[in-house]
Amino acid sequence: MNLTEEQKQAITNEYNQFVEVQYAGKTKKERQELGAFFTPPQLTIRMIEKFTNLEGTILDPTCGAGGLLAAVILAGADPTKCYGVELDPAIANVAKERLGKLGVPSSNIKVGDALLEGSYDFSS
Repeated sequence: MNLTEEQKQAITNEYNQFVEVQYAGKTKKERQELGAFFTPPQLTIRMIEKFTNLEGTILDPTCGAGGLLAAVILAGADPTKCYGVELDPAIANVAKERLGKLGVPSSNIKVGDALLEGSYDFSS
């Protein structure tokens, strides 16, 4: 999939709006303990360009503040088909706020451990 320059710029601009709050006030040490390091827009764009399409359901099992999900929405994915799981509740709240502005229902973002099967039950 090839993104337009406008899509790339929209992804970068959206990222820049949340760069200051995406760690939810966590220190570098706290982030290291959680393994919380977010993907810059340049890498996110390269990842999306490797996708064949954005028509189905998209799940980010370690969504953090929602950067990848925000980017795929800006690239054309249906926000109601985007789901994320994040271990840290404070960072998951950032993702809910961020992605809510793009049309993702808050119930599509869950606090959970990506390694545990129960984390992928979005029915509640």
